[in-house]
Amino acid sequence: MDKMMDSPWFLRIIALTLAILLFVSVKSEESTGSSTSGTQIDVLRDVPVEVYYDDENSVVTGVPETVTVNIEGPTQVVLSAKMMKDYKVFVDLRKLTYGEHRVAISNENFSDKLKVRIDPVYVNVNIEEKISKEFRVDPDMNEGLLAENYIVKSYDVNPKMVTITGAKSVINSIGYVKATIVGDPGITKSFDQEASVRVLDRDLNKLDVTVEPKQVQVKVKVEELSKEVPVVLRPKGSPKQDVTINRLTTNVETIRLYGPRAVLDRFEQLTVDVDISKLEKSGDFDVKLAIPDGVTRMSLDKVKVTADVTPAPVTEQPTEEDKDKEEKEESVSAVSEKTFEQVTVEVRGLSDQLVSEFLAPTDGLVTVKAKGTPEALEKINKNNIALYVEAQNAQVGENTFPLKMDAPTDVQWEMSASEIKLSVKEA
Repeated sequence: MDKMMDSPWFLRIIALTLAILLFVSVKSEESTGSSTSGTQIDVLRDVPVEVYYDDENSVVTGVPETVTVNIEGPTQVVLSAKMMKDYKVFVDLRKLTYGEHRVAISNENFSDKLKVRIDPVYVNVNIEEKISKEFRVDPDMNEGLLAENYIVKSYDVNPKMVTITGAKSVINSIGYVKATIVGDPGITKSFDQEASVRVLDRDLNKLDVTVEPKQVQVKVKVEELSKEVPVVLRPKGSPKQDVTINRLTTNVETIRLYGPRAVLDRFEQLTVDVDISKLEKSGDFDVKLAIPDGVTRMSLDKVKVTADVTPAPVTEQPTEEDKDKEEKEESVSAVSEKTFEQVTVEVRGLSDQLVSEFLAPTDGLVTVKAKGTPEALEKINKNNIALYVEAQNAQVGENTFPLKMDAPTDVQWEMSASEIKLSVKEA
């Protein structure tokens, strides 16, 4: 070994080997440094995609709004592209027909020194005919915003129709066009509001369309919960002696009651009691209405009643001339009497949903006495007499009606009863 170390050739070989290794190492480092400082790879994210197509007559779907672009090249060129942003990513559909197509995403204005790769490279697009169609706008309001016992009486939308533009398939899938009404809870008054128009399919998914106008004016009429019921008159009390109440009527057919639903559901009609004990002649008069329990208010506070009354006959003191005339008539023909027993009383005008039963007289039979000349009485029999009551205004329960008669008028009549009491029930 010592001999080899002393040999000059051995030393020369060792020196050459070390020089070669040093040269290779330096070149490797230079190559690595050159690669690191001269080439760069970068990613451009959320690059917008432009679409070229006939936007007046067509609608395109399937093109992403942004894509990712990978670029590789000299560092300065890469940095310049990122800073200048003068590149463009697009799809050109102008020569394609309606239908589905698979197209490549193109680019331009990138340096030739860059390698460009777009993700995704291809996209599936659908080109459809653009159409416009008019649709009616329906108001959409959460009625839970109303205060208790208040309801929406009506909506008024202006304009009632809007024009919707979009792809033909999308237009054909429209299920609802709604004007959305918003507000704070506890609404008690009518109001106007500008509402945005929403277009939804049948599954309530929002559709990508153009609406003209985008907003409409909506008038919402709000009022307290109410119910309209018929007005029914009910005689109360007894008429004066010899006064006959033929009929009570009113020109008010219905009245509106306001209040909670549970209260209103109890009313099928409003019964108005009319005191007939003070009536002496036909005429009109006002009856003040009492608000029923639970009802908050009524549309009227009084009604006008028309009474058809037969007044009591007026008794006049006969003059001497009348007395002489009466004595002469009595001398010509004597006054006689004729009695008809168990004459049946007829109930007229009772609703088909009601049935009646006589309370007084219990058998519905009345004794009738006729006074007149023998000649007049001879022509009268039981078939000439019709006794009846008019029960159009009968209510469930006990009712009292004046007794009426259809009979010859050339005699005087007396009846064993002037009123009939009926018990009325539902059929």
